[in-house]
Formats: sequence, structure tokens, C-alpha cells
Amino acid sequence: ICGDTHGQYYDLLTIFEKNGNPSETNPYLFNGDFVDRGSFSVEVIVCLMAWKVALPGHMHLTRGNHETKNMNKMYGFEGEVKAKYDMKVMDMFSLFFCYLPIAFLINKKVLV
Repeated sequence: ICGDTHGQYYDLLTIFEKNGNPSETNPYLFNGDFVDRGSFSVEVIVCLMAWKVALPGHMHLTRGNHETKNMNKMYGFEGEVKAKYDMKVMDMFSLFFCYLPIAFLINKKVLV
């Protein structure tokens, strides 16, 4: 279980380096706050999305308070996306965030 990567892409890579890449035998739960604050929020969320597509049953993502439009405006993700891409891409990220669950139940026992 990992949380609050906040756009720290190199920290995300370190997590995978130290704990292994996600796999069927090495599942991950990233508990929100993927974006804002750091300079590489786009890279963090795209990396996590790619792992989710590759391993849908073993890479889990929940929505944190920074996966909202207001927080993205206030803390920098929207500005980063607009600088690197455009508002259409930002709208797609916002829509993606809306589909993330706000909690995850592990082994029918632990609510994260």
C-alpha cells in the first residue's frame, strides 16, 4: 500500500525498484494523491494508469482529495497539464479521477 506520491515520479520509480514491479504475485494499492505539488504529476498518473491497464486485478488506485478539479487548480496539476499538453487532456484526467473508487477492501477485512 502506497500513498501520496504527489507528482514525485522518481520516488515512484524508487518504490518499484525497492519493492519490485507490480505483478500477479506483487500487487499494489496506491491510495490517492498521485498528483499536485511535484513537477512530474503527469508522469506519475500515466505510469500508474499504464500499470492498471496491464494488470487490472493487481494494480489498484483509489481517489484521494487531490484527484479533484478544485485541488488540481489550487495545487498545480492543472497548470502542469496545460503547460505540457492542453485543457482537453486535463478534462480527460478529471474524468478518469471521477471513476476511481474512494476506498478499497483488502481480503474482505481491511478498508483502505
